[in-house]
Amino acid sequence: MARFEVVNEVYGLLRSTREPISLDQICESSEISRATAKRILRFLREEVGLPITYDRNERGFFLGRNGTLPDSVLGPWFSADELLALLTAHTLLEQLSPGMLRDDTLKLQQRLQRLLYKRSDGSVGRELAARVRLNLPNRRNVDGPTFHMTLTGLLRRKRIQFTYLGRARNESTERVVSPLRLTFYRSNWYLAGWCHDTDDLRIFALDRLDDVQVLAKGAHEPEDDLLRDRLESSYGIFEGKATRVAKLRFAPGAARWIADEVWHPEQKQTTNGDGSLLLEVPYRETIEIVMDVMRHGVSVEVLGPKELREAVARAHALAAAEYGS
Repeated sequence: MARFEVVNEVYGLLRSTREPISLDQICESSEISRATAKRILRFLREEVGLPITYDRNERGFFLGRNGTLPDSVLGPWFSADELLALLTAHTLLEQLSPGMLRDDTLKLQQRLQRLLYKRSDGSVGRELAARVRLNLPNRRNVDGPTFHMTLTGLLRRKRIQFTYLGRARNESTERVVSPLRLTFYRSNWYLAGWCHDTDDLRIFALDRLDDVQVLAKGAHEPEDDLLRDRLESSYGIFEGKATRVAKLRFAPGAARWIADEVWHPEQKQTTNGDGSLLLEVPYRETIEIVMDVMRHGVSVEVLGPKELREAVARAHALAAAEYGS
């Protein structure tokens, strides 16, 4: 029997009666040793927090009835491997956004460590942190208060106010925004929201937000179709409905890698007879797709549209000029 099933069986035995149950009865019913029974009782009392008391007169254990008791202590869908996977995910989440969610999820992490039935000194978590890493290149730091206030406004469906330093003009502006979606994209956090100053949908890099305040006024809720069309149809982090389709031909050597990549949910790809691959990607803004095309160097050719082909050609020419000078 799996260990979590034994724990649930002992708990069920205590829950099924109001009379004290001796340690021998627990051992006989669950077919476990006295040492195992004691460990399970200690776990239920100290780690899970159940009101288990020992009656010295009756020489048995009983479960207090101070409140509603759960049907089970551990859901039967949680195996040790699944619990380990949850703890691994939490460890990765800490690396993804240090300090942002750690305080809120620390208790969960500790419970997961305990439920794994490993050593109680926290070595499981330390092993994961040391041996499982999430590499986030080009990550920009977002301070805890900014993330917390933005997430609060998003979940409570309230408008937020902040100062935004735009990169293009290097100017700070005051904004009132109805937060709609928070996205972790290419190592950084972005907020999609309805900007009440421009009366339109906008994308904000969270690291450029300052002095975020949650307002009392409820958030504006645009139509779902508008969000889907403007946030999900185009390429990359830019908002707006896709208006063009990039046609990219990858050389046979690169095609083997590109065939497994997802550039866009609605992309199309065709393998040619010579082993090359034609990738068709919907997009609106050229900035991001130009950068992605250029990182593949001579292994990719832009077949169309004309303006995208010319933009990539100009970028390569400027780079060549820099290295040639």
